[in-house]
Amino acid sequence: MSLRFALLGLISMKPASGYDLKQTIERSINFIWNATSPQIYNTLRKLREDGYISTQDLPQKGKPDKQIHSITPSGREALEAFVSEPIRSSVTRDEVLLRIFLGNFTDSAAMRRELRSYLERVREERSFLESVEARVSSHPGPNREARRYQLLSLRIKVAQSRATERELIAFFEDETSPSAFLPIDG
Repeated sequence: MSLRFALLGLISMKPASGYDLKQTIERSINFIWNATSPQIYNTLRKLREDGYISTQDLPQKGKPDKQIHSITPSGREALEAFVSEPIRSSVTRDEVLLRIFLGNFTDSAAMRRELRSYLERVREERSFLESVEARVSSHPGPNREARRYQLLSLRIKVAQSRATERELIAFFEDETSPSAFLPIDG
């Protein structure tokens, strides 16, 4: 459902082709919401069917026409309605956390290896996100209000990565003290 609104939001900033949207997602909101090209094109088709976007063919020399998508007034209304809804916690389905939760069902050395590998990926993601934050901050662009919200979402994700990193480090530093955790059924 949110891919619809992610695409509407990006198109409202600048009309774009499906390819352009995929590139923009990878450069801007991939840390929040990612999508494959088929998901993007299927969602664009549905948005067009719902009257939320219009599509114009842009002729290209030696290539098929490029389809440029623009938001319609009803698309803008739908986007505004979505953004205006109360912010509430989302239902999380996190395979990584589920695997960690069930970590006692595997060899503990293998689980620790996986957790160390996960820690390295979290560090790499945090470092990448911090570099994106620095780049965005140094090139504020013309729409200051939009940039403030974009930076807020990025900074929240950076903070989540830092918190995950801290918890994993604490786990490795205190591996001998599982009694700190209460039993779930207790």
